[in-house]
Amino acid sequence: MNTAHLDILRRTIAQCPISRPPEPWRLVTERAAGSLLEVGFDRESELLLVTSSAGRSVIDCLTGEKVARDYTENVESDRYLEARGVGPLAGKTIAMSGINGGSLPLGSNDGWQVESVCLAWPEHHLLLVEPGSWLYGAEINRPAVFHKLAIESGYRAFGFSYSGRTLIIASSCDLVVYHRNAL
Repeated sequence: MNTAHLDILRRTIAQCPISRPPEPWRLVTERAAGSLLEVGFDRESELLLVTSSAGRSVIDCLTGEKVARDYTENVESDRYLEARGVGPLAGKTIAMSGINGGSLPLGSNDGWQVESVCLAWPEHHLLLVEPGSWLYGAEINRPAVFHKLAIESGYRAFGFSYSGRTLIIASSCDLVVYHRNAL
């Protein structure tokens, strides 16, 4: 398959500097998350369940605060991509994304999108595409406005909360959370 028509886009992505998302996004937290396995959002809040080899925790993505922790050492990565919640998520089953697959929402209701582009394996360029844009838009005279948030070789999950107001990048050892006010 000839993909030469994508060479301009590949060069643009490669040359684009890593930056934080534009307004209205703000950084909430960047935290170490050793041996992170999977993450998943509660459908009714901005709470994020994080599983690692050392247990489960819940992060409030509005404040960046860790609001619950369970130190169960043998957290099993569920082949059904689900995990039991702890703390404020106790009694809930959360859909997870991470080492075994799965996906967070890749778009918001008002048009923000995320894209993971692999230019040279294993590095993935993690991009945030603005509303009204399309990453491949230049080919059809549409805007292609995007921001490169990171280059990751071991990311576990990248995407939005169900409200579209929180955006996360989870790697095997770090968690980055961005948030914006109501739509």
